[in-house]
Amino acid sequence: MVKWIRQPQEQEGNYYFSGTFYVTRGIQELLSQEEILAIYQEVQKLVKENGGLDYLQVYVAEGEEKLFFIDQLSKEMIESGDYKEEYNYCTLLLSSEY
Repeated sequence: MVKWIRQPQEQEGNYYFSGTFYVTRGIQELLSQEEILAIYQEVQKLVKENGGLDYLQVYVAEGEEKLFFIDQLSKEMIESGDYKEEYNYCTLLLSSEY
């Protein structure tokens, strides 16, 4: 299993990565289910510990392409209720798929 390392956030944020979780085809082809789950669980743990994160979490592994884990809605957006439910999602993708 490849060791994916989360990079430091560029800024603070209040994103919870609490919506529907999607992974792209590139992620499905490159990572194992265990790696995908480990990244998801790490981000969920960090959200709880920090009361939210930046909308963009970046992961790297030696010799591999960067991974982006992006959330769509901040805490304020969710609490406002002024959005369509289908817009509440987070996506794990390869940087080249962005």
